[in-house]
Amino acid sequence: MITRSLTHTISMALITLCAQSAFSETLTSQESDRIAKEDIAATQVLAEVCPVLIGNNPAFQTKIENLTQILLKGLSKTTTLVQLQQDPEYQTVLKEAQISAKEVDQAEHKAVCADVLELSH
Repeated sequence: MITRSLTHTISMALITLCAQSAFSETLTSQESDRIAKEDIAATQVLAEVCPVLIGNNPAFQTKIENLTQILLKGLSKTTTLVQLQQDPEYQTVLKEAQISAKEVDQAEHKAVCADVLELSH
């Protein structure tokens, strides 16, 4: 069960992208996959939430797509987002992320949306 806020999840996703190689050496592939799925789910929730808050922004959409592709590479086997969406564990993680997103206020969501827009990826 995801017990952290969506904001925390995205912040951690961005941090772990930078330290992924060192971090992944201490995790089993199953643990690493779970974390990647949580990060992808959080990113997909942002893709749902942010357009409502910041409008339809092509730069935001491109950055979300790029971030998703980077996170997909963190999985132990090659997969696409469409394939991942069929995975029962991912479906559960996504539902948990969507529930967590409802607990985060709009100001925090807007801040995370702005952070995504400032990504250099």
